[in-house]
Amino acid sequence: MLGPLEIRVMEVLWTAGQSSVRDVVEKLERKLAYTTVMTTLDRLFKKGMLARQKSERAFLYLPRLSNQEWERRRAGDLVAGFLAGRSEERRVGKECRS
Repeated sequence: MLGPLEIRVMEVLWTAGQSSVRDVVEKLERKLAYTTVMTTLDRLFKKGMLARQKSERAFLYLPRLSNQEWERRRAGDLVAGFLAGRSEERRVGKECRS
């Protein structure tokens, strides 16, 4: 699950492609501290959403999934969560009737 800022950062990267922290900071509508964007990019990297490579003294970040792939995965997770909830409801319902 991604938070609102993480989604916005991903949108910047899906549009711009490979970018540094500074590139992302400049492209965000809402001006945020460099360190805030850097932390968000690092979290997205740790979640497996981004690849990164060292370029001189900075990292360059690149999405590991396209926007369409992420939307499909997100939809699949929602359906799986819904179905898991339904099976849990049926299990609890059977226990109550016993």
